[in-house]
Amino acid sequence: MRIGTVVRNVNRTNVLREVWMNQPISRAEIAKRLGISRSVVSNIVDDLLTEGFVREVGKGDSTVKGGRPSVHLEFVPTARYSFGMDIGGTKTLFMVTDLSGSVISQRKIPSHRDGLDPVEHLRKEAQIFLEESGVSLDKFVGSGIGVPGLVNHVDGTVVAAPGLNWVDVNLREAFESSLPGPIIIDNDVNMALIGEKWMGAGGDDKDTIFVSIGTGIGAALMIDGRIHRGFEGYAGEVGYVPVDPFADNGGDISQFGALERLASGTGIRLQAETLLPSYPNSTLQAGDIRAETVFEAASHGDELGLYVMDRTIKYLAFALAHMIALVNPASIILGGGVAQRGEVLIDGIKQRLKQIMPIHTNLKLAKLGELAGAYGASACPIFVMSGVYDSFSSISKSR
Repeated sequence: MRIGTVVRNVNRTNVLREVWMNQPISRAEIAKRLGISRSVVSNIVDDLLTEGFVREVGKGDSTVKGGRPSVHLEFVPTARYSFGMDIGGTKTLFMVTDLSGSVISQRKIPSHRDGLDPVEHLRKEAQIFLEESGVSLDKFVGSGIGVPGLVNHVDGTVVAAPGLNWVDVNLREAFESSLPGPIIIDNDVNMALIGEKWMGAGGDDKDTIFVSIGTGIGAALMIDGRIHRGFEGYAGEVGYVPVDPFADNGGDISQFGALERLASGTGIRLQAETLLPSYPNSTLQAGDIRAETVFEAASHGDELGLYVMDRTIKYLAFALAHMIALVNPASIILGGGVAQRGEVLIDGIKQRLKQIMPIHTNLKLAKLGELAGAYGASACPIFVMSGVYDSFSSISKSR
């Protein structure tokens, strides 16, 4: 690509971003903020008006010298759309949003279908969903896909996703002929953090951590407005964090992690099942032991339920305290099925953190629930188009 073309593309992205982030705004204000000529800005704005990305919405004040008042520009969120896919071990969410995050269509499907390769199954279902969304494919700015596993987000390869039995599966190549491009692939927890930052609890914090507590435990880190992935992409794999420095694991340490075995939904169930013989009067003796039933028992004063919940709170607070000490985040967002138990869990963690960690952080619950990953996946192509991908310091819904 020639240098002139690169410069024009960069200028176009920058102009579009200025309108999006600072609307309503005039051509003169854009030129001043970007340090480029008004004629260049006017040519770009003319193109954006023709393509429907921006519209003129009125006039500002006259200049101090009595010149004509400037015409203000506004971003048009329905000019284009984005597709997000959040793949889970059992369920997958599809979502189409406009450029402001308003949901046009969404659907939940099983991640597997008997007799079909999972990738082929998801590809066919995604095509059907897009066709039925009512949005023309040429109106999409791209697609985002979140995957529960280790992902090379640069080339779109799923290095390992145990819940899907995927090893070295290049999803970008698998979907490039059937989904609108560009296609962005990332870890599902990273996508959930981006979703919460865009439309949920993320706010304007540049340094924040999203912790997903469900069947397993994982985290996503945003440092100075950028997703932090670490040397080999393992940043955030907090489920492996040991909670007892003197305990030896006789099994395979690459499998279910130490913290996950104690404080995830699975871990809560295992704790309760192990301790059940010591609590013959527990309501949990009736069977059907799950994280939900353990918390329900605790809410009614059941001794076993209260004991397991207290231990879970302490394990989670212990892990969060280490994250706070290492990263010093402005906030930590708790999401996932277990975290959505609400204020009882979060209040307990807050109280425990006050006892063991002098450094303060704002601990809050995620707002988007199971939709967070799909929102984040849909957001990524929009941010690529707008030039803010990998720098999410000012993308909250307040914009």
